[in-house]
Amino acid sequence: MNTTSAAGKDPALDADFVIDALLARDYREMAAVPCSYLKPLLERAARRPELGYFPATCEGEAVSVAAGAWLGGRRVVVAMQNSGLGDALNPLASLCLPYDVPVLLLVSVRGEPGTRDEPHHDVMGRTTARILAEVGIDHDWLPSDPDGFLDALDEAEQTMDRTRRPYCLLVRKDTFRERRAVDRVQAPAAREALSRSEAIRWLRQRLPEEQVIVTTTGLTGRELYAAGDRTSHLYLSGSMGCAGAVGLGIARSGRQPVAVFDGDGAVLMRFGTLVSAAASRTPDLLHIVFNNGCYDSTGGQPIQGPVPFALTAELLGYAASARCTSLAQLQQAYEKVMAQPGPRLLEIQVTTDPVPAPRVPLALPEIATRLRAFSALSAAGEEEAQ
Repeated sequence: MNTTSAAGKDPALDADFVIDALLARDYREMAAVPCSYLKPLLERAARRPELGYFPATCEGEAVSVAAGAWLGGRRVVVAMQNSGLGDALNPLASLCLPYDVPVLLLVSVRGEPGTRDEPHHDVMGRTTARILAEVGIDHDWLPSDPDGFLDALDEAEQTMDRTRRPYCLLVRKDTFRERRAVDRVQAPAAREALSRSEAIRWLRQRLPEEQVIVTTTGLTGRELYAAGDRTSHLYLSGSMGCAGAVGLGIARSGRQPVAVFDGDGAVLMRFGTLVSAAASRTPDLLHIVFNNGCYDSTGGQPIQGPVPFALTAELLGYAASARCTSLAQLQQAYEKVMAQPGPRLLEIQVTTDPVPAPRVPLALPEIATRLRAFSALSAAGEEEAQ
């Protein structure tokens, strides 16, 4: 296994060089779930029609699409972050390995021992290589020099030809060279366009003190913290796609109302949670989806869409749903959904110009402990009132 240290690695790879090498080996598509480490590569892949870019809704889907492509006579490379490796393990272990389907994986490694990263990356950073080894997937670090990269790609190809099993190339930060700034994906233009941070501030001012707010990972939580912290806020750092289910679990306790601040890409990762929330008939759940058509926190890569979240919620049986595209419409949409008890969904079309916000300066166990204490206090207050 290549053990080149992060500090001593060679100059970064050019994304077009990597794509050309993949095309030369007959890869015709890249199925990807974004990561900021892979941003330069994904940006170029999305602009290279001869390769083709497939924005998968989750890692397991990306692997399954690549497996299906191989069975159909085509080759698809999969790009993802190691935090999503767990999601990909099911199709890797139950589809690719038992059916002898080779899939090339490019997996960015967050939380590598010896590097500084967010705490929610620590577990996967320590165990990614071990997990791959345990399930029988050969892997190596991706060199950041052109010759080393070509050698590693050839080794991956030869190994897959010999074993008919997936092969994983692990990618460190700064492996790919940053290019000049490119245009971000733009959400559909709206009169009086609304930013996510503006919508969050507006909602924060109107939601009651006892309202628990669960945020999806990334910029959404940071923008809520900047708008004003409360002990009733749960800022998810990681667990992308899980905010809706976490909020549903809290709401089903019946102790206090819950609002979920979610993103379009995150909802797509666990779309089935919409079905569960609608079927639960939980009265005090408000699901807010900020829709900008992209993965804002990793560089603005496009989501698979467009998706009519409010209309979908209505069809699934939410008690109320509404969509708005401006601050002027937000008041009316908010009042509409809040007039009905039961699970509600509010879809807010927002722009793709994130407002700089500092990271939440709270330890993750502290966030969880104080919310649990808040819930216990709410329950005690209810018992006293009875």
